Amino acid sequence: MEPGRGARLDAQEAALDALLAALGIEVRIEPDERVAALAARAPGYAQYHRIGHKRQTAYRHLAEDRAAARAHYGPVLDALLADDDPSSPRWLAQVLLAAGGRRRLQEELLAAVQGGAPLRQACAVGAWRWADAPYGDLGERFRAARREAARHAADPWVHERLAGSGSHSNG
Repeated sequence: MEPGRGARLDAQEAALDALLAALGIEVRIEPDERVAALAARAPGYAQYHRIGHKRQTAYRHLAEDRAAARAHYGPVLDALLADDDPSSPRWLAQVLLAAGGRRRLQEELLAAVQGGAPLRQACAVGAWRWADAPYGDLGERFRAARREAARHAADPWVHERLAGSGSHSNG
């Protein structure tokens, strides 16, 4: 497993656990020998798999209950800003777009890049592509904040996420 990956998975799982607890949902994941076999070859895979189940459980609940999504916007945003995967942030971003609109989500992601902890900054960059077409003013500010945060990033992984133009980024 790459350096720092375990800590990032722990942060992501903790954020999802907090969200699920706020929603009053318990997730039970049955043992799966295919997952165990993959985990034996890929450290962290069992946790990655478990996180996916938790994310989808939260997403399904929140997508069906917009009032719950609005009421729990903060914990959903926290879970989004702990998700360093390139594609999975789309699920929670969809919930936040429906609950608060694209300007609000883009402003939240901009704020995370401007003043968040390094993991939140990097995850905000990853989530930006799922925040719908950027408003012009926010897109410019996001790119500037991203460059500034990259200049100050001490962690090589965070720096790469902030500095890279990324083929999957609209920011």
